[in-house]
Amino acid sequence: MSWDVLQREVLAELGLTAWAPHVPGSEPPPPPDPRVLAMLAKTVGMSPQALADVGIVLPGLERLREASVKRALWPRLRGLRTHP
Repeated sequence: MSWDVLQREVLAELGLTAWAPHVPGSEPPPPPDPRVLAMLAKTVGMSPQALADVGIVLPGLERLREASVKRALWPRLRGLRTHP
């Protein structure tokens, strides 16, 4: 259902919002934990900001202990290593 301008204004005055469909996975990923970002950036040899700009979705600190998460993450990080 589409809402016209008047209907949206009335809903806003009532403190409600118009229904919008939610597509799973459409929301942006949460920002990475600064501790994880700093740790992994040091491992790769780049600044935390540069690693954040690369666009790799980093897991939370507690998920880094999971073998499947490590197997998925480390090949991508190794590809980013800077060589002197």
